[in-house]
Amino acid sequence: MHHLPRYLPLVAIALGALLAGCSKQGAAPHDQQEISRINAYVNCFNGVGQPVQEAMESYVSWIDDVDAGPTGKETLVRGPRMIPTHRVEMCGEPMTAALEQGPADAELDPVARRFQQAFLAVNEKIEEASRYYEREDYKRDGGEGMKTLHAPFMQAYKAFHAASGELSDALDVKEDQRRDAQIAQVEKDEGRSVNFYQLSLLGEGKKLVTLLNEDQPDVAASEAQLKVYQDLLDQAQKEKVGEGDAPWGHVQRSADGLVRQAGRRIERVKANKPLTRSEQMLLANGTAPEGSQAKLLDAYNDLVDMSNRRSR
Repeated sequence: MHHLPRYLPLVAIALGALLAGCSKQGAAPHDQQEISRINAYVNCFNGVGQPVQEAMESYVSWIDDVDAGPTGKETLVRGPRMIPTHRVEMCGEPMTAALEQGPADAELDPVARRFQQAFLAVNEKIEEASRYYEREDYKRDGGEGMKTLHAPFMQAYKAFHAASGELSDALDVKEDQRRDAQIAQVEKDEGRSVNFYQLSLLGEGKKLVTLLNEDQPDVAASEAQLKVYQDLLDQAQKEKVGEGDAPWGHVQRSADGLVRQAGRRIERVKANKPLTRSEQMLLANGTAPEGSQAKLLDAYNDLVDMSNRRSR
């Protein structure tokens, strides 16, 4: 059973949270325009990345040789899941409007445009293949359509995956710059407040997940970063920051969940325990096994979602 390179939407999600916080504090008109544009890119990036990944995981799960494609003789087949309409729309008009908005960002805008174009291309292939398999056309054409659709589909996916990595890297730079500046400013203005800890947990959590999202993580570095993250969370709890702030309580619980999942991921790596075939099938159906990269990403996504809600 084959699996594609794991999609990592976390960086852009964290950026969305940080930008929301910045906007909440008040920003100059030029900065507000930048925030609006980047958030549109973030919403598109986050909105379609995971569904595309899940569509492809489902599709390739039954193909013995992904490079060669289906033989046309398979009996158990599965088409890719179609991307929900509301997610497709995130990469439509809002994204196009953001790309046309001035002043232009010469570094980020071209990367975001390539991502939008790559998504539209792969989504067209997903819809085409999904309809083909849903109608069971392969039963009437001798499987020829299975073979014909495969190569263009995979080519479009690979282009999308490359564009995703490029946009992720570009957003990474924006996020790191803004987060570091915000943490310093918040600490200066408020001390080690709940806002300071929220931003810091996102930043240190991102470092932890980045380390553990590798296929062969550096265990020593991951354990050291997990301790940094735990110490930060323990200090926030010791200082009783955010008492009476219900949304902060949700952030803390999500942070605890990330600690648990990071620990399980480290245990699995140390035990050199690959995913079993049944776990691979679960993953293909959208259920992340314990100790997997996907389960860790789910935990961090939950942390960021709780942080986003608190920042609104």
